[in-house]
Amino acid sequence: DWSDDSHLWSENPDLHVELLNHKRNKRDGVFWMPFTSFVKYFECVDICKLRNNWYEVRDSANFYPSPKMMQAYYLTISRATELDITLHRKISKNLRIQRSDVSLCVTVINMEEKPNGNYRIYSIPIVSRRGQHKLVSTDGFLQPGTYVILPFLFNQINKYLDNTEFTIALHSSHVIDIQRVKFPLRIEREFLIKLCIFHGEPVRTSKNLDNDDNQSDGVTIYELKKYWDGLILLVENRHPSKYVHFHFRCTLSQNTLISRKDSQRELFDIIPPNYRQIIVTISRKSPSSSYSIGHDFQYILSSQNFIKYGEGVKQKHWPKIDESQLSDDIHLPQCIFSVKHN
Repeated sequence: DWSDDSHLWSENPDLHVELLNHKRNKRDGVFWMPFTSFVKYFECVDICKLRNNWYEVRDSANFYPSPKMMQAYYLTISRATELDITLHRKISKNLRIQRSDVSLCVTVINMEEKPNGNYRIYSIPIVSRRGQHKLVSTDGFLQPGTYVILPFLFNQINKYLDNTEFTIALHSSHVIDIQRVKFPLRIEREFLIKLCIFHGEPVRTSKNLDNDDNQSDGVTIYELKKYWDGLILLVENRHPSKYVHFHFRCTLSQNTLISRKDSQRELFDIIPPNYRQIIVTISRKSPSSSYSIGHDFQYILSSQNFIKYGEGVKQKHWPKIDESQLSDDIHLPQCIFSVKHN
């Protein structure tokens, strides 16, 4: 309907005069449709910024260039620069089928590699919202230095993805340089932890209210909603000797995906002294529908490093998580490093 030769134009002469009066070429690529049809068939609109005298760098790659590794980039800036970043996932099937299962995020970080092979992020100057569309974008202003760009493909239900290719585009007010680099997938855990600490909200619990600042039990709970379109829950245990026994429930949530497998939306975890753990991430399942997250939790400090659940077997986490040394499970407890001072 409403093509250049459509009978609908003759049936609506006023619209024909208003919209087609200045149309000179039937093959100019311009077309019209009713707004109701537009919102039915299109789920997002891409707007391209055109800026004179700006520079552009593009690269196409795979989110996972090799097993247990993710694609990333070193970003080198010699002058203070305004930067726009767009991450576009290549999709070979219908977008409506895939968009609710995975999501994208792109971020620019400052980080260092620890002697034990782990990574520590100490600032996140630019980060996009987690998006379930085929692309996400963000912008910011960076001072001279070397940074790392991390393009993330979050796949919470671990479904098979037929295509994990992407294109990243950087537009900058001054010349920049990028170089491909690969990092272990476990850097995603460090990123989510620091995102919670930098942008999350500490939760006030009854234990916080009962104790003054000089008598803290050493436990801090962060809830992150900004940038996520859902919830990330982080527990930090700075008690010198006690374990945190943490019980989480989200049985009243609707239209959500939960990151813990086989959880039945009830979780039990042991967080050792001087460790942090992402208990769970909860994300909107269908972006076209509203969602709600109804959750509660409780915890105690204990000298025991195990819980009894199910058939009474001693364990540290329920559902179980991958606790191997090189695990990329985002729920694995991570040691609290000392803060880097500039």
